Amino acid sequence: MEWWNKYFTADYLKLYGHTEQKAPSEVAGILRMLQIKPPAKILDLCCGFGRHAIVLAGEGFDVTGLDISETFLQMAKQRADLLGVKLNLIHGDMRHLEQKNTYDAVINLFTAFGFFASENDDLQVLQGVAQSLNKEGQFLIDTVNRDNIIHSTQTKRWSVDNGTVVLEERFFDFFKSRLEITLELVQKTEKNRRLEYSFRLYTLTEMLNLFSKAGLELTDVYGDFDGSQYSAASPRMILVARKKD
Repeated sequence: MEWWNKYFTADYLKLYGHTEQKAPSEVAGILRMLQIKPPAKILDLCCGFGRHAIVLAGEGFDVTGLDISETFLQMAKQRADLLGVKLNLIHGDMRHLEQKNTYDAVINLFTAFGFFASENDDLQVLQGVAQSLNKEGQFLIDTVNRDNIIHSTQTKRWSVDNGTVVLEERFFDFFKSRLEITLELVQKTEKNRRLEYSFRLYTLTEMLNLFSKAGLELTDVYGDFDGSQYSAASPRMILVARKKD
């Protein structure tokens, strides 16, 4: 079983559910970067439980969310229905986008990229993105900044989140350029649980190379959702690209 099938569960929501609070400000940043207006068609690739997709739909955009987790998609639907916003949801693998010349923008957020062992799979994702964009379509991808991670990552740390003690170990594999993370969840009332995940972190230069192969052309790069200039110290690497003519 691939690691993401075991990782994106109720435990993930316990750890990262609070990130929903940041969604409105992040969406505001995304819209400033893309300069698009409703009712533009947006694909949220790896939408998770819909924290950004729902905000965008509430702004009047025609939003489709795609994710591998049926549980997260069900949550997204329930939340969208509760808020009275329309959201199109697709259960699928990000490597196999079937839509062509459909979207004004595709977004991929919160380092939902680099999961696969093969760089060819990551390229396949980007090729699918390029095909799914209309002629003037844009792609925005947000990941943690590799250059910052390799200089600032604590190898071990712990935190307390909603009564759960989280013991975290991080290891950066320089040969594979992958960040390997192990989480041990300790609770008084439940059995200890262990979560593991791993993703490839690309440099800006490597992403530009993948973009070129996929039929995408970089237009902007930012260091965070506030639109700050990208540098080695930036917390994020947010790239905006257009479909090549």
